[in-house]
Amino acid sequence: MRKLVFLICLLALIALGAATAFAEGPHDMDCMDCHHTHYAKADYAIGVTPKTDLENPARSRMAMTSAGIDATCLGCHNEDEGIMPVNLSTTHPTGVKPTYTPVPSELLWEGKFTCVSCHNPHPSNANYKYLIVPTGDEGGDMGVFCAKCHPDQSDKMTVGASAQTAITSDPNVAPIVRVQP
Repeated sequence: MRKLVFLICLLALIALGAATAFAEGPHDMDCMDCHHTHYAKADYAIGVTPKTDLENPARSRMAMTSAGIDATCLGCHNEDEGIMPVNLSTTHPTGVKPTYTPVPSELLWEGKFTCVSCHNPHPSNANYKYLIVPTGDEGGDMGVFCAKCHPDQSDKMTVGASAQTAITSDPNVAPIVRVQP
């Protein structure tokens, strides 16, 4: 019995070490900045209160829907408070189904555009502003990113062949898990 307990503890420590090494990146954050099991306020152990009134009364937590994803991000990034506040009236729309722009389906959640359509918030993502496509230092190659969904509006001379960059950042970056409710 003691050997079994020891083995379980050893495996847990190994798994924790691997998860920590995977999640660490150049940013001053770790998993616990967003996910906290003891203080979770939303599904997936999200540690911030989602900024929305669209709660599921049966569970009293926000479901991971397209609205839930945006609400979770705005728990820290709303324009009135938080880290790097986002003013949604001056940025790309979220929570909408694209009708005129051919957005790749892997970027949509429930067919809608969300914060994670453009940003992978995991700290292991070293890209500028956590974008899903590398854009160089300080976003110098932002045209490559924009061309993913707006190829006809992109300058072919400046974007060129690099517009064919895959919609992934680094193979070591934790992916956004698309688990539909």
